[in-house]
Amino acid sequence: MCILTLLILLSDIQIPVIHKIVPKGLNLINKTFAGGRVVVTREEVLRIIKENTGKENIVESLEIEGDVIKIRFKEKIDDATLLEIYNKLRELEGIRQVEIGFVRETKDENLEITEEMILEKLKEVIDPEIGMDVVNLGLIYELKINPDKTVYIKMTMTTPGCPLTLWLLRAVEEKVLEIPGVRDVEVELTFDPPWTPDRMSEEAKKRLGML
Repeated sequence: MCILTLLILLSDIQIPVIHKIVPKGLNLINKTFAGGRVVVTREEVLRIIKENTGKENIVESLEIEGDVIKIRFKEKIDDATLLEIYNKLRELEGIRQVEIGFVRETKDENLEITEEMILEKLKEVIDPEIGMDVVNLGLIYELKINPDKTVYIKMTMTTPGCPLTLWLLRAVEEKVLEIPGVRDVEVELTFDPPWTPDRMSEEAKKRLGML
């Protein structure tokens, strides 16, 4: 076959063009990929925290385990800011759960324990499905501080089949144990009476668009 014939044959071959399509608006900068899925980076989480708190060194520890983000802050953050951080982290692609805690204070057996102190601490326990803390949701039915500085809590869930029941019960127990002076915590689950939206605080109803 002569060179001229070969060139003519090659000119008739249609070579397919492969286009790499990236969805419009998808930002792949600073993204890490593992097993075909996007993995949230520490830098991304810290950026969200800084944007909402205005502080850089407020995080004591940060762990990203698959689809779970665990954060422990060095200092107290107001409820509105905490909820904003929580919601923005939950919106990140691939994130299913966000656990937020604070540095455990030094225990002091002589420190007075009050109901207000415990309820304030329980506001750090946020129902991941609703994005609201257990106090404003009205999940805490009874709270008792015993003379031996043990704490009894009776609480409920929004539904009997709530898949986060065990996680919320454990979170309530752990948060109360972080309070200086608390020796032990007993958390009892009840559905009598059943929870209704009427038990929510006005703040919760406003945030959820019910008022």
